[in-house]
Amino acid sequence: MAPRANLSQVAVPQDFKIFPRSGGQHLPREGFFYNTILALRDVALGNYNTIMPIQRFTSERFPEPVVQFYGNGAGLPRRYLVWGLLMSIWNMIYTSDFRTLLVTLYYRSAEVGGILFGPQESGTGSLRLPTTKDEDTTVTPPSNGTTTNDPSHPQRIPSNPLPSNRVTVAISPFGSAMPATNVYMALISALSEAAVHPATDRLEETFTSNFDGFACSLVTRPVMPPRRTPPVYQWGHLIVALPLVMEEFVGRAEFRESSLSIKVDGVTVGLARFEVGERWEGG
Repeated sequence: MAPRANLSQVAVPQDFKIFPRSGGQHLPREGFFYNTILALRDVALGNYNTIMPIQRFTSERFPEPVVQFYGNGAGLPRRYLVWGLLMSIWNMIYTSDFRTLLVTLYYRSAEVGGILFGPQESGTGSLRLPTTKDEDTTVTPPSNGTTTNDPSHPQRIPSNPLPSNRVTVAISPFGSAMPATNVYMALISALSEAAVHPATDRLEETFTSNFDGFACSLVTRPVMPPRRTPPVYQWGHLIVALPLVMEEFVGRAEFRESSLSIKVDGVTVGLARFEVGERWEGG
């Protein structure tokens, strides 16, 4: 397993740990990032301290891996899923292992749930994964408990879960090309940090996020002067906007420093940049 990264930016407790087991089928590397970011968005839009129903996620662009949550009863605390998704992706990058992955989550030494990154048929039968002794073993994913969707048909995450497609983003490339992994990690870091805030709270100050060791930062702030009448810039708008930016980058097959205008009902409420560096350099 990868050594613990510096996860202080999202306040992952030291007594929250993961046990990853990988093996079998190689799955699209970019799909791990893409579908994790979409699932993380769905988690982050809810209250950080509430229970997330057990669900499976995929996307039209990357049908695999399916991202499957496991828990006891109706679901898992959203904060466990934020921590688990973040640590799982870091483990994949560190080990360069993008095969089927079953991650068991532990908090204060107790098993609290799990996340499976697997092929389309995962969750409906047994998987072959290695044990800690490098031997093959058959792993049957645990029962979903209460689920909000048919486990045999993963939820295809819409590109914009807010009503009436209210959030849009105008993207203007301006600078250097960046490795896709660096951009994905900046997105994951930003969504993980934003998840702590209620989606309807105002985003009132400059917010900067990047993952240590990956040379890409997201910087965002409200328009100046900040709007005092609706629509105003909220954390939920940022959470929805970031995957829209990812979709645009992937569609263009180009990850480049870019300035963003985040709009709600056609009104610009926030400005942002993806850039190499950690400081806001513009107006």
